[in-house]
Amino acid sequence: MSRGESGVKMNRSKTSSQGDFWSAAARNWKLITGAGIGGAILFLLFSYTRPIVFEATSTVLPAEHQGVGGMLAMLASSSALDLLKGETGSSPTLELFKTIVESRSIAEDVAQDSVIRTYLHRRDTSFKGMTELLQGSIASEALRTGMLTVNVKMATPRFPSQQQLDSARRMSAYVANKFVAALDRFNRDRLMTTARNTRIFVEHEYQGKLVDLDSAYGRLQHFQEEHQAIALPEQLTATVTAAAKLTSQIEQLEMQLRVEERELNPNSSRMQALQTELDAAKQELEKYDNGGAGEYVLALKNAPALSRELAGYLREVKVLEQVCGYLRQELEQERISEQRDLPSLQVLDPAQPPIVRSSPNRSLYSILGLLIGLLGGFGLILAQRFYSDVQARPDAHYRLVNVLRSVRRGAKAELILPMNPQTTDGSPVSKANITA
Repeated sequence: MSRGESGVKMNRSKTSSQGDFWSAAARNWKLITGAGIGGAILFLLFSYTRPIVFEATSTVLPAEHQGVGGMLAMLASSSALDLLKGETGSSPTLELFKTIVESRSIAEDVAQDSVIRTYLHRRDTSFKGMTELLQGSIASEALRTGMLTVNVKMATPRFPSQQQLDSARRMSAYVANKFVAALDRFNRDRLMTTARNTRIFVEHEYQGKLVDLDSAYGRLQHFQEEHQAIALPEQLTATVTAAAKLTSQIEQLEMQLRVEERELNPNSSRMQALQTELDAAKQELEKYDNGGAGEYVLALKNAPALSRELAGYLREVKVLEQVCGYLRQELEQERISEQRDLPSLQVLDPAQPPIVRSSPNRSLYSILGLLIGLLGGFGLILAQRFYSDVQARPDAHYRLVNVLRSVRRGAKAELILPMNPQTTDGSPVSKANITA
């Protein structure tokens, strides 16, 4: 027989076998249907043995820091607390809130609540175990809409009573709201610490600038007395005033950068914006020093030596006066911010006791049981056909039959020889060679 004829014969045999299987399945449809229904009922009954889980959700928003003022307000609205920019990407503030609310510290804070400890005492009496249960029950998600959802799941015992069901419902909402309250408390403390550190920094800078201003006043007075120089020409005075304003702006930007670099990532959008503004101010200042600020603006390098020296003293005094005024205002604002109860987050939707359980999903259990039952029915038909084929044609399954006989009877088993044994070159083997 040629290879082509052998392949056609094998394909026909395979197609016939598939046809026989589906015919057998059609003849035993009652068995398959019964297996599917039985599987669905079995899995449905199993779902009733599972603990019932209720999930409560609370939705929060980062607070908008309005009316705070000072460097803290800039920091609060910057990318470290990047509040609701309306971007499609996730907010760093929400990611920060997510990390905090799922932390062990917050779980330990929530576990201190007497109501929660009483409820969890039935499952684990140790504080460490309660903390781990709370950490495992919470999940939060930072939404693209600028909101954070806090989800808490609470499970009942197996075969719960109505009282246990109601208790799990109420406790899921209670724990979710406690997690939000702990997040708010933690974040308030963090903001208060930031306000205090900022106030200390501004106060230190202000005291230092006051000393520098006194020294600048002394140098200017000494120069005027020594050289009998009291005032500058009007054109040079305008240049000094404008340059002093720019220099003051540069120093203010540098102080803001020093404040915010302690909290922000150097690559954050807020830090980059400040650095860009600082570079632009420095470039503008160079125009007053070297010329190019305007047709009627006198460059400081072109002024007479004595006037240029007096302009330097006046410029230093004006810069320090503006910086001290700025720092004085900032210091008062930071003192107010430190004492204020800064908003941390806003609860958009507090958690409510859920009405419907989140799991087990009995419909899903039933569908899964139905599919497994149907597969089991088809598998049973395949097993029956294979068993019948082994009974009818043991020579075609000689390896399996020999294994079963060897297991059952050991060395006394009568083994079945292959139907058409051949040598390695493809020629039939004689009976004498087999017995040998």
